[in-house]
Amino acid sequence: MNRDRGFSGENPQGPRGGGRGEVPSWKRRPHSAAARVAKDEQGLLLMDQELRAVADLKNEKARERTGQYLVEGVKAVETLIDNARENVVAVYQTEGTEWNKALLTRVPGKLPLRVVSSREMEQISSTKTQQGLVAVAMARALRINWEAARRITLVDAVQDPGNLGALFRTSAAFGFDAIVLGKGSVDPFNPRAARGSAGLVASIPFENNVRLEQTIEFLRNKGFTIVGTSPHGKDSIENVALKKKVAILVGNEGKGSSSNLLDLCDAKVRIAMAGGVESLNVAVAHGILAAGLFQRME
Repeated sequence: MNRDRGFSGENPQGPRGGGRGEVPSWKRRPHSAAARVAKDEQGLLLMDQELRAVADLKNEKARERTGQYLVEGVKAVETLIDNARENVVAVYQTEGTEWNKALLTRVPGKLPLRVVSSREMEQISSTKTQQGLVAVAMARALRINWEAARRITLVDAVQDPGNLGALFRTSAAFGFDAIVLGKGSVDPFNPRAARGSAGLVASIPFENNVRLEQTIEFLRNKGFTIVGTSPHGKDSIENVALKKKVAILVGNEGKGSSSNLLDLCDAKVRIAMAGGVESLNVAVAHGILAAGLFQRME
C-alpha cells in the first residue's frame, strides 16, 4: 500500500474530510474528571479515575472529547503497536494474558502497561468475551496519498461497526491504498470497528464524513474506474474494462449504495450466487470483489 505517514486534517489535494480534524498536540494517559468512581452493589470501588476514563471511550462523545479510542483483543492490539506505535497511549492487560510484550520495547521509549483485575477488564472492555488485552490510542487517520493511490474503497453509509472494521481488513488484505467513508457511515473509531479491523484502522489511510459525489468526480479526473456494487448490475468484476486505477463503491447493509452514487459509476457489478440467496454481507461482497480485482491488477 502507498502510505503517507502524515495525519489527516483538510487535504488540499483531495476531497474534504479527515479522521478527527487537527492532530492533538498531547498524548496522555486517560483521566476522568468525575469526582466519583464506579461502585458495585456492596459499595466497593470497581475503577479508579484512569480506568473510568478508559471505559468512557466506549461512548462516541468521550472519543470526540478526548481524541482517543479503544482497541481490544490480542491480535488487534499487537497490530496497532506494530504498525502505529506512535498513536498508542497505554496498554491494559489482565494477569496471565499471553501476547507479544516485546512490541512494547521494540523502539526507544517504553509504552505504559498496566495490569488490571478480571473485574476491571470486564468494566473497560466493550465485549462480553474479552481477551484480557486493551489499548488506548489517539484517534487520528493516515493522510491519503492521492498521487500514488491505485485502489480505493468507497463506503456509502455502512452502519454496522463490525462490517466497517471488516472492510478495513479486506481493503488491507487485497492491497487497497485508502478508504473513503461517506456521510452517514459509522464512526471508524467505534470499539467494534477498531476490533473488527484487527487494529488496521490506524494503518490504512482514510477520510471520514465525505461527500462521495465529490469524491467520485475527483477520482474520475484522476483516471480511476469507478465500480459500484448492485444486485441489478449487468457486469462481473472479471469482465469490467478497468484502467490502472480502480475505486470500488459498497453501500449500506439494508439499502445498498444510493442510486445517485450508482448512476455516477462507470460500471455496476454483481456477484453470481446460488438461487434462494438474496444478498451477501457488505464486507463479504467487498472481499470477493477486492480479491477479483487484486488478481486482475497484480
